[in-house]
Amino acid sequence: MEAKYNIGDLVILNEFGRIVLENKTSPLGLIISKPKSLCYPLFHNVNEDPFYYWAYDILVGNQLLSDVPQEFLDRMVEIK
Repeated sequence: MEAKYNIGDLVILNEFGRIVLENKTSPLGLIISKPKSLCYPLFHNVNEDPFYYWAYDILVGNQLLSDVPQEFLDRMVEIK
């Protein structure tokens, strides 16, 4: 899967995103990091392939969200 977001991208939180973040003020978020390829689990069985995913740091109002997986972010924002 390709990284979908870049530094400086604005995202608009949908209703689910505002509920998850308990955000009552701003529906806007700003991607403040380039995509990071993370591995889950961090310590995996050597006999199994690790699962890699894209994650981002996002600033919503004065709240910093670190290492938000791309699949979760996709569910939290309005798709235009």
